[in-house]
Amino acid sequence: MVLRQKYIDFILENLIHPQVKIQLPIPGDNGENYCVQEGTILYMDITIQVIERYTRAVKLKLNFDAYEKEQIFFIPITEAPELIERKLHYTLKKVVMETFENNGRRQEIKQWYDDARKNRFI
Repeated sequence: MVLRQKYIDFILENLIHPQVKIQLPIPGDNGENYCVQEGTILYMDITIQVIERYTRAVKLKLNFDAYEKEQIFFIPITEAPELIERKLHYTLKKVVMETFENNGRRQEIKQWYDDARKNRFI
C-alpha cells in the first residue's frame, strides 16, 4: 500500500502538470481524426486540477477553450511513467475531441487549420 501511494504521488508530482498542450487532430470527412506529422499543427491548452485522489486513480478537472470537464484517470502501478504519460495525453486528446464533436464544432477545427495554413507564410 505504501509503495502504491508513493508511486501515485510520484506520477502526480512529475507527470500531471497544471498546464498541458495537446495537439488537435484534423477532423476528416469520414468521421475519423487525423494527427498531423508535419506542416501546420495546432495545439489546445488544457488546465488540469486534481480534485480527488483514489487508491489507483485521480479525478481531474480539465479546463480548455470554453469548457470544464471532469475525468477519472486510472494510474496503473505496473506501468512505466512514460507509458502513463502517453495514456494521459491520449485521454486528454480524446476528451477534447469528444467535447468539440458533441457540441458540433468539428467544422470549426477544420477552419482553424485552414486559417493557420493560410497565415503560415504571411
